[in-house]
Amino acid sequence: MWQKRYSKREVDFREDIPNYSDEQLIEVLKMRDHYQPEAAKLALQEALKRGIINSEQDLFSEEFRCEEIRFSLFPKIKRDRNRIKIRRSIARSLVICSALPVVYGLVEMKTGNRWEGAAILLFGLLWLFCSAQLIKVFHVFFIRCLLAGTVLGALYIFYRLISSQTYIFMDFFLVLVLAGLIFYGLIFLARNK
Repeated sequence: MWQKRYSKREVDFREDIPNYSDEQLIEVLKMRDHYQPEAAKLALQEALKRGIINSEQDLFSEEFRCEEIRFSLFPKIKRDRNRIKIRRSIARSLVICSALPVVYGLVEMKTGNRWEGAAILLFGLLWLFCSAQLIKVFHVFFIRCLLAGTVLGALYIFYRLISSQTYIFMDFFLVLVLAGLIFYGLIFLARNK
């Protein structure tokens, strides 16, 4: 028979929950329907032991009403630690995206289009700078710069595609999808300040 394997994270709640602060325990109790039953029960026992609640009947009060998780296109991240991790992860993806204009700018300069290549290279370096700054610290200015850069980059690519007079649907579709993903990531960051 196959046995269910538990990751270290799934088993560690027995060690983690007793070390939670009172505020963290209250958050677990509010979201208890979304936790593993054993974890919710352990949080309940710990809250009873600390006197945060007097009995299980206290969970029916308004303060401990279980919050529903609702679908949202741009969900709010409550915990600062998680928000910072997600911000850094998205910013790292944006740093990787900066490689495209940097390399393309260098190639254009090498093929003789010096001014256009230098402009694309400068664009890529500015993109890299703004993305790297988002990894270190959150500032709306960098998000606005990257949003403007996304619009400018998409317009430039559309201009190049139209001027080549080869209208391939997948080329336009790919630009729209990539620009859309970048827009989504940036707006998500802006909404989760």
